[in-house]
Amino acid sequence: MISTERKLLVGAPGALLGVFMSMHPLFQALLILQAIDFATGFLVAWSNGVISSDASRKGFVKKAIALLLVIAVKVLTTAYQVDIGIDLAASVSGWFCVTEVISIAENAARAGWTLPAFLTKALAAVKDQAEGGRK
Repeated sequence: MISTERKLLVGAPGALLGVFMSMHPLFQALLILQAIDFATGFLVAWSNGVISSDASRKGFVKKAIALLLVIAVKVLTTAYQVDIGIDLAASVSGWFCVTEVISIAENAARAGWTLPAFLTKALAAVKDQAEGGRK
């Protein structure tokens, strides 16, 4: 007979994968990009010998709040049946995805990579568009 602990150990990854696969693709992308951003930030800090639990904690808090904001927008728009022609929660997720990719690129630059001009220009343009053309 299989123990309860073993069932949980074997079943938990499948359950988590099921939950992940049921999420909107932009929310999935946000989770993945947040993990990549954290990893690249940690690696840059480690290579520079400046790992800080305070900086890590602040970064985790920002990422958690971003996720909670997306969830709150989804709950609100679903509860009030808001229909403005777009999935507002997906749009918020997309905006946060843009900020994560920019942060990953900044981490790459801090690690010593020279970013190609086309990438720098493209990221700036996407960020500008995501912010509604504001500078």
